[in-house]
Amino acid sequence: HDAFPGVVLHGQHTNESAGLAYGLHLGWSGNHHLRVEQEFSGRSYVQFGELFYPGEICLKPGQSYKTPTLYGVCTDSGLSGLSQAFHGYVRNCLTDPRVRDKPRPVHFNTWEAMYFDLSETRLFNLADRAAEVGVERFVLDDGWFKNRRSDTAGLGDWFVDQGVFPNGLLPLITHVHEHQMEFGLWVEPEMVNPNSDLYRSHPDWVLRSPAAPQILARNQLVLDLTRSEVQSYLFERLNDLLSEYPIDYLKWDMNRTNFQPGNAHGQAVGHSQTLAVYQLMSRLRQAHPSVEIESCCSGGGRADFGILAHTDRIWTSDSNDAMDRLAIQRGFSFFFPPEIMGSHVGPNTCHITGRVLTMETRAAVAMFGHMGIEADLTTMTDEQLTTLQAAVALHKEHRPLLHSGRLRRLDTDSAESAFGVSASDGSEAIFSYAQLSSLPHSVGGQLRFVGLNRDGRYRICIIWPQRLERYSESVIEVINGAIISGDVLMNMGIQLPIMNPQTLLLFHLQQLK
Repeated sequence: HDAFPGVVLHGQHTNESAGLAYGLHLGWSGNHHLRVEQEFSGRSYVQFGELFYPGEICLKPGQSYKTPTLYGVCTDSGLSGLSQAFHGYVRNCLTDPRVRDKPRPVHFNTWEAMYFDLSETRLFNLADRAAEVGVERFVLDDGWFKNRRSDTAGLGDWFVDQGVFPNGLLPLITHVHEHQMEFGLWVEPEMVNPNSDLYRSHPDWVLRSPAAPQILARNQLVLDLTRSEVQSYLFERLNDLLSEYPIDYLKWDMNRTNFQPGNAHGQAVGHSQTLAVYQLMSRLRQAHPSVEIESCCSGGGRADFGILAHTDRIWTSDSNDAMDRLAIQRGFSFFFPPEIMGSHVGPNTCHITGRVLTMETRAAVAMFGHMGIEADLTTMTDEQLTTLQAAVALHKEHRPLLHSGRLRRLDTDSAESAFGVSASDGSEAIFSYAQLSSLPHSVGGQLRFVGLNRDGRYRICIIWPQRLERYSESVIEVINGAIISGDVLMNMGIQLPIMNPQTLLLFHLQQLK
């Protein structure tokens, strides 16, 4: 659950734009084993495969086992070239056609705005505010189902809580749809709380490893999806919800690892459990082909090409801290394209790190993925709401490029972060430059762009933030709106100002015809 099934290997002088690089990724959402060694001959050796518990797989004569698919890239175009190859494969071979040509809707997710303190009145108000700032999909997170007032109870009882929603979910969904927003719902089907009606009725339905005591994680246990009755129950509950209500989207979570994977016969079923998850998702997608599904369990849990055969979006981390996100999203970008990467604008004070960041910074970082918002809009100032509305509009304006172009990370020192997305023909690009901490010099650095046409002429504009704030006067005001050749932009670049730490600039480059 905590280890991503991928590795990048490269030569000593390889950088983002040049040099030999290898990328390997195991398309599997279960346990895996990775070995990287250098042999006595000097050659490197890499082995990837599924990791089994003792006795988990026993092949009789004539039986066979098919390994998960190992995906590989070899390129001499550097680390960004490696990423572009993986991105092309995901877009062409793994992305479902029903979402490939659809703009990825801007999300609002209720979790960090409300947690378990749900009420119809607050949800209606949040939906109103979300629509005002330009949200296109409203996702009701945890807390909507029976007895779910905290994370200690209710998992497994997938019935709408009548205490919170006396008339079911339809009034809220109708209100959301009236604002021309899609409606999404959070679920965690594989898990169960001991304090639930389901567990009290079927304590034998969970995975276990007798005679070891059951170990809780986040107050929950793992259901044995290899049992047909468990599969039937979960499909029935989710199918009934999707049939009763016009739900457009499921946020499918998995908040704990499975480290006691024994079935009713005492056999380890880590392999079969993973296939059973795929089977349940596939069955639901066949029954409800228009419903999109998010794999909301990253950090290694389920960010892989195996789950992407059944889902449409990956949540990369519960930390919405924009500074954390720059590093998290950079790592994610080695294997996955931006449009499947959930990236949200969090609260003023990050609930994970306690860091306070400006709305301009939070919004700019979220723009480069599948953008969303996860903060209480009803407590924001008018200025913050106006800034957020402008950021959402800017994301929508450039969404076709951001979600189809070629990602290009730039080599920077530890005090900076820079990357961009360019059109395949080099005619347009958007680049982000962030100053993470105080610079060690009295003059700002140079930003050299990549992916442009050398003989082209480009208008370069600073499109974010709306109001430039910098430590001192700089040439950046002269550059803004100027026309510069692609050759100069790539070889000489532009002089950057010294900015306050944890601030950034977004540049838009458009080739003149």
